[in-house]
Order: sequence, then structure tokens, then C-alpha cells
Amino acid sequence: MKYTPREIVHEVNITPVHPLVNFGYLIGTVVAAGVAIYASLGVIGAQIAARIGPETEAKIGEVLFERLFVGTSVIEEGAQYDYTRSLAESLLSDDLKQRPKLQVHILDEPIPNAMVIPGGHVFVTTGLLADIETENELAFVLAHELGHFDNRDTLRGLGRSLVFLSLHSLLGLSGVQLPPMLTGSVNLADLHYSRDQEQRADVYAFEIMYERYGHVDHALDFFERLNEQELDLGVADRLLEWQSTHPLTESRIDYLEALATERGWALEGEATALPNQ
Repeated sequence: MKYTPREIVHEVNITPVHPLVNFGYLIGTVVAAGVAIYASLGVIGAQIAARIGPETEAKIGEVLFERLFVGTSVIEEGAQYDYTRSLAESLLSDDLKQRPKLQVHILDEPIPNAMVIPGGHVFVTTGLLADIETENELAFVLAHELGHFDNRDTLRGLGRSLVFLSLHSLLGLSGVQLPPMLTGSVNLADLHYSRDQEQRADVYAFEIMYERYGHVDHALDFFERLNEQELDLGVADRLLEWQSTHPLTESRIDYLEALATERGWALEGEATALPNQ
């Protein structure tokens, strides 16, 4: 019997689907996987924020301090600095004393502002200190920042970047600069808070004001002055700078005053003068 070989069909191993369609499927799979990983990092970051220990938090604070304030003039001596640091330390709760040691810094910046970053680094600007008229006003600003610190808002605000910053700190790479793509290009603008977080920090600070002074009068005077100032160009710029990170609006002031009334906190009392005033 004579063998007759079959004709070879060259298309037998070729998929009938167009190559561009396959490429589209591949890209879609990669994108879907990337979205899933990105979302999971957000969840992981939230879990880290809730459970991170003081030593790791302190290391993260060091990394952020080095990154965010390169080239900024920081004042850490003098009578005004000593007073501000002493006042901030006197506002610490027992719980906060178990967190990284509080470190107060004065930034030589004309814009009135205050902020806190992980690791217990609290910052106030020379512009803020120049505008403050009583100790009550300064104490409320500092206590508000401590409220964010106590609630771990500073850690939660870092989101997915916290995952990489934690690994960076745990691996002892504090002297190594992380690529911006890994840290999410962390900058001061990223350290913003939700309305609920701001309100909790407000209440936290107001409670401290009542416990310290026996009333809450004068605590909000600084913010009320800002809101009442005529919005010429210079004042508007300063107000917008503050409100971009700390939008203490009239509604929030009204809320705090209503809260004080509800809890029976005195709304009137004497102001405590600043040193040499």
C-alpha cells in the first residue's frame, strides 16, 4: 500500500484571533492586576497606620523630615522656641507619651501655619507665632495638631506611601532616598485631612483647653480674626494658605461653641498672656 502524506496546513498553530486583540487582553490583565495591587496597598497602609509601633513611626518621621524640609530654615533654640516646646509638652496626654517623643520645630516662614508629621514632629511657623496674641490661641493650635497625632491621622494620610516608607524604615535605609514613584511623591500637600478628622482634632483640642484653663474662651480668637479680616490680596493669600491644610470655617467654629454649651464648658474667661506681654 502506497503511503500518501497529508498536506501540511501552515495555519494549524495560529490562533484565529487578531494579534492586536490578544495584546489588548494582555494589557487589560496587567491593568486589572495593577488596580488590584494598588487597592490592596491602600488597605495595607490603613492597617499599618493603626498598628505601627513607636520605633517604626519615629523612623518614618525621620525620613519624612529629611525629605520635606530640605533647605528650610528650622529654628530650635531661643526663648520663643523653649516656650513653644514647653507649652506643647504640657498638653501631652498619657497615651501620647507612649508614642514617639514630641519634637517641636519652628519654621522660619512668614505664612501662618502649623502641622504635624509622623514621629511626633510638630511644626509652627514664625508667621503664626507673630500673629498669635494669647497663650490660649497658641495652645489650641498645638493641641489641634496633637489631636491629629493622637488619632494617627498623619499616618493614615500617607496612604499607600506608608507601605513603602515602613519597609524603607524597617530595612534601615534612612540614609537612602526612595524614588518618588514608590512614596507617591509625598509632600506637604498630601498631609491633608478629611472633614471628620479635622472635627475630631478640633474637639480633642477644645477638651484640652477646658481642662487646662477651666474655660474655652480665646481659644478660637486667632481663627476668628482670620475670618474677619478684609480679603485684600495679601491677606487672602495667607488665609488660603492656612485653609488649604486647616480649613477652620465659621461652621466649625459654630460647632465647637455649640459643643461647649452642650457640655457645660464655660465660654467666657480670662486670657492667659504670652511671655513678656
